[in-house]
Amino acid sequence: MAKDRVLVKDISAVAIIGNDAWNRPTPQPINISVAITTNFLQASVTDNLKHSINYAVLTRNISEYLKSHENRNLKSLGNIAVAVHKTVLREIDSADKVVEVAVRCPKLEIRADSVEYKLTRGRGFQGKEQEQEKKKETSDCNGLAGIISTDRVIVNKLRLLTIIGVFTFERLQKQIVDLTLDFSVGEKNVNLDVRDIVADVVAYVESSNFKTVEALVHSIGRLTFQKHSDLGIKQLVVTVIKPHAFNHVEGVGVSSTMVSKDFDDLPPIDCELDKKKSDHSNTFTLPATNLTNSFDGLHTAYLAFGSNSGGDLCASISKALGLLKNYDIDVIATSSMYISKPMYHLNQPDFFNGAVKVQFKDYSPLKLLEILKEIEYTHMSRRKEFNNGPREIDLDILLYDDLQITLDNLVIPHKSMLERTFVLQPLCELIPPDYIHPVSAEPIHNHLSQLLKAQVDETMQEDSQLLQYIPIKNRTPAENVLKFDQTNFQSQTLIMGILNMTPDSFSDGGKYYDQELDKIVNEAIVMVQDGAHIIDIGGVSTRPGSTEPSEEEELARVLPLVKALRASSSPILKNTLISIDTYRSKVAEQCLEAGADIINDVSMGLYDERIFEVVAKYGCPYIMNHTRGTPLTMSKLTNYDPLRDDDIIESVVNFNSDEQSMPRVNTEIMYMLNGVARELSLQMLKSFKYGVKKWQIIVDPGVGFAKNMEQNVAIVRNASFFKKYSIQLNSARAIGDGGCNGDGGGGIVNDDSPKFESSTEQRSKPTSFDRQYLTFCGMSVLLGTSRKKFLGTITGEIENKSDRVMATAATVTAGIEQHTDIVRVHDVKDMKDIVKVSDAIYKGTKHV
Repeated sequence: MAKDRVLVKDISAVAIIGNDAWNRPTPQPINISVAITTNFLQASVTDNLKHSINYAVLTRNISEYLKSHENRNLKSLGNIAVAVHKTVLREIDSADKVVEVAVRCPKLEIRADSVEYKLTRGRGFQGKEQEQEKKKETSDCNGLAGIISTDRVIVNKLRLLTIIGVFTFERLQKQIVDLTLDFSVGEKNVNLDVRDIVADVVAYVESSNFKTVEALVHSIGRLTFQKHSDLGIKQLVVTVIKPHAFNHVEGVGVSSTMVSKDFDDLPPIDCELDKKKSDHSNTFTLPATNLTNSFDGLHTAYLAFGSNSGGDLCASISKALGLLKNYDIDVIATSSMYISKPMYHLNQPDFFNGAVKVQFKDYSPLKLLEILKEIEYTHMSRRKEFNNGPREIDLDILLYDDLQITLDNLVIPHKSMLERTFVLQPLCELIPPDYIHPVSAEPIHNHLSQLLKAQVDETMQEDSQLLQYIPIKNRTPAENVLKFDQTNFQSQTLIMGILNMTPDSFSDGGKYYDQELDKIVNEAIVMVQDGAHIIDIGGVSTRPGSTEPSEEEELARVLPLVKALRASSSPILKNTLISIDTYRSKVAEQCLEAGADIINDVSMGLYDERIFEVVAKYGCPYIMNHTRGTPLTMSKLTNYDPLRDDDIIESVVNFNSDEQSMPRVNTEIMYMLNGVARELSLQMLKSFKYGVKKWQIIVDPGVGFAKNMEQNVAIVRNASFFKKYSIQLNSARAIGDGGCNGDGGGGIVNDDSPKFESSTEQRSKPTSFDRQYLTFCGMSVLLGTSRKKFLGTITGEIENKSDRVMATAATVTAGIEQHTDIVRVHDVKDMKDIVKVSDAIYKGTKHV
């Protein structure tokens, strides 16, 4: 009976097949070929495809399978071959078919042309003689007999240098030999990793010498079966070609088929391997650098931190970072803080992780490592029971300048960082998207994007997703609601209830002013019962056109209420967060001392720069609200000019996607969005000089503050932009005197801002910036639209602000669709249901 074949040759795809040649779990190019032995005589005679196998359908199905699993670690070429075989079987009648699948990867072994997995499954066609031989084992079925099942792993053209030959001129120098290793394995051994064998073969061949290729082939077989007998290899075919043996011949050589029993009577092969076998359970090693050179001068390094034991983890982290100052190491930027699931050893508490950028003078990498270990073990009393186990504090060097170092106790770049989201994600908040990993020659941001798309290996880590955490003093993680999913945006939206202690606020002025404290405390309790997670207390009206009270008057309005709330015996107030809506450093400090948790600054530090000092001192969350001018002048400052400073680079960064693009809005709105984000970012960078950490800051784009109606609507519509904006400053001129130049370049107009007078020593202005980079990735966003004027303009409810509840609800829903984390509202009870439903629709999140 004729043997016909339907062929699909070299489908190109990308897959994660375990680790690549550098031992990283990254996507690699693969090619897949399929051959199906069948009988298409009837299709030939009738010229009708229905009597054959449709290779177009096969190709489509295989491609779709591969595309859908592109970001999942499929572990091995064998697993892919088995999956493709199953895909093929779904489209054919397999009763009389033999299916061959070959999956080839050209990048899996660094010195080989490719590594290939071939499998053959099905019933084979047999001739009469073969049928007779097989009759005892299987039944004859219309000329079909014998179950065919063959699996092979092939290392193609492994190119090595060795001494080989019988002539003197051949033995004067090494020459190239091309090896092909063809392993026959069982069906249960689809995950066979032959790289340990290849490493041994490479080390042995390149450290030995042979007179004949026959001896070389035999030695490779002997080495393989004697040293790797536990791998279940059934047969090995070794082919050796000498491509330069003769000038007029492409190559000469030999091939031999061997099995284990061929070497039963031979003693173990006697060889001294000059090169240690690679340990593929660890990550790739890196080139060494010369550490004897002088390290005088200024250096930049990026450090990772982690903690999961020893009480207050955030306090331990802050203490460890503070100790760096004792060694003249300056923390110049921090990432957000994250909660991560433990990796490698799963049965331990969750970790708190992040990264910092530091600068220092004269320390070598080894000296820096020595300092970090001294902080861990001497100052912080770290106890290390086993690798990757619980720890009070862990400080690791990720990057040091642009050095590459490989020592027994120090590898830079950090050897494991490319497999850990809890390291890469914070690091990518500190380095721009064009920062190239010095070994992989690929942007580190790309590595993070690939890692976030990959399916987690649950034997290594329960879940690789991170939870952004904003620490609050004296609050355990269980008591602190400021935890947000900034990767998939599936955490519930928090409600901040407004409690204004003013006679002149734009919407509810006088509602609580001059009331007895007990009544106001009861109002706060009702607000929490209605759904508020945070109570925002304000003593100064910031409505356009308002005038400010004195500092003493503001304190008299808010401080007694903070004390009363904290003194209340109501259990419902115990874990409720108190936010103070103030731009004055003295008010902020006294309220924090009295028990407030959060500072909500509508001026983003423009009115009283010492507020940054207070926020840094207390380590509290800090809501940075964008504004311009003062309440008296802000309504005139709505013109946002384009960026005119070549030393400032703006971009949009999305860790979850390779696509980095600005919102699709008109030019004027884009100027406004960029201008708001730029002005916020320059104030953030200024706050870092005072010691404020990025993980303390919550972004508020300032709806109603120096924006007209169209701009306010655009901010709500594009609120997620304030989670992706990034800025890079390439010189001191980019920020100037704090960025407050008002020319459209820096963009902050504050000539009319309240001036801060103080007898205390003023901070020196920044003088130089070495590629300062800041991204809003990893930061929470608060949206405050409640009852604001632009809503009345849209709906026609100009006079009665309390009639803007439904209009507010629309903006709350829109903000949640844009991944807003906190909404600031007057009507808590009404907004609670709006938030619950919007979270269910846009985040898939249920409120507890």
